[in-house]
Amino acid sequence: MFLKQRPLNQRSSSQEGYTILEGLMAVVVVSVMLLAIGPVIAFSVGTRVQAKRVELATQAARSYIDWVKAAPDATQIKDRAPKQTGLTTPPATGDLTGDCTSKDGYCTTTDKKLYCVNLDTDPAKTGCQTDSPVDMVVQPIITSPDPTKPEKGYQMTVRVYRANSFAPGVTLLPPTKSDSLTTNALGNRSLPLIMMKTEVLPSGATFENLRDRLNPTP
Repeated sequence: MFLKQRPLNQRSSSQEGYTILEGLMAVVVVSVMLLAIGPVIAFSVGTRVQAKRVELATQAARSYIDWVKAAPDATQIKDRAPKQTGLTTPPATGDLTGDCTSKDGYCTTTDKKLYCVNLDTDPAKTGCQTDSPVDMVVQPIITSPDPTKPEKGYQMTVRVYRANSFAPGVTLLPPTKSDSLTTNALGNRSLPLIMMKTEVLPSGATFENLRDRLNPTP
C-alpha cells in the first residue's frame, strides 16, 4: 500500500500565515478606527480639564463672595467692597502685576478691581502667576445701586479669569450672550470661566430693606 505523497510546493498548516496584502488591510482598518475614536478621546480629555477649571473658578468665586459677606460691620463692608462699577469693561493684561503676584487678596495696583485667589499647593508660590494653570483672578463689579455707599448693601457680579489669561499677547474680553462659558472658555483664554451674581447686605438687614433697595419708591 502506497501513501499519497504531499506536493513539494504545498505548505503545511503550521507554515501558513498572513500575506502582505492582508497585513496592509489590517493596518488600514486599525488606522480608520483610530481616526474615528481619536476626536472622541480628545473631546473627553478636554471636557475633564475644563470641568476642573470651572470647579477651581467656582471655588475662587465662592471664597471671595463669602469673604465679602462675612464683613462684621458697615466699615468692613465698605472696605471689602470692590471699586469697579458697570459690566462692560474687562481687566487688562498688564493689571496682574505688583502685589497681585506676591500675595492673595485685592491687588492694590488696580485699586481693588482685581482679587487674587492662589490655588497652588506649593507654599513657595505666592500670589497669582501668569504661568500657573490653577491660580484664579476674580473681577468683582458693583452693578447697583449707589456704588459710593456700599455699606447700605449692593448687588455684585463677579467674573473669574484664569491667571494665565493675563499673559502677554492675550486680550481679555467680557462674556457675551453668544458665549458659552463652559465650552468656549476652554479654547479661548480671553473669556472668563464663570460669572456669578449675588447680593451683599449689611448686618441686620431684612427682606424689607432688600425690597426697598431693589424697588425704591419715588
